[in-house]
Amino acid sequence: MLHWITYGLLACVLVASAVTDWRTGIVPNRLTLPAIVAGLALAGIGGAIVGGVPGMMEGLGNSGFALLAGFVPLAIIFFAGGLGGGDVKLVTAVGAISARWECVLGTVFYGLLLAMAFAIFTMIRRGLVRQTLGRIASVLMTASARVTPVLPADSVRVPVCAGFCVGGLIAGAEHLLGLRLPWS
Repeated sequence: MLHWITYGLLACVLVASAVTDWRTGIVPNRLTLPAIVAGLALAGIGGAIVGGVPGMMEGLGNSGFALLAGFVPLAIIFFAGGLGGGDVKLVTAVGAISARWECVLGTVFYGLLLAMAFAIFTMIRRGLVRQTLGRIASVLMTASARVTPVLPADSVRVPVCAGFCVGGLIAGAEHLLGLRLPWS
């Protein structure tokens, strides 16, 4: 029963984040930060119901570890300029709510695959394939020379957070509900 409640909370947060990111390009703190707190509380209360104080400590430990499993790698990518802060906080919330590092790993994996598909679709639809390949070549050449590349600011934005949201729904179904998907 607790897995269904956890997945329900996770689904609500992910759907609200996807809609907000798609419309505004921002995932607000008023959505992600309470989700992190709620995830930690749910893990602690659920653990206490099942196993008393030791169960509560185990639930909080699992939630905290999964939270860090989402936060640390994506924070590094954020500080390198590869992701937005909302993306980092959303995956952190997935870790806190699911209390499973496997769910976080699945969310990031599926999310990045979907974001890549969004990017390829956007490039083809807007006729930007040649321009994008030229920019990639420019970055690779300047990276080998250890020079910071100068790129124009007219880049198209890809909603990576929406990819993480769909990826989180898939990973949550796999790891929280125990659904066997064809590739798992």
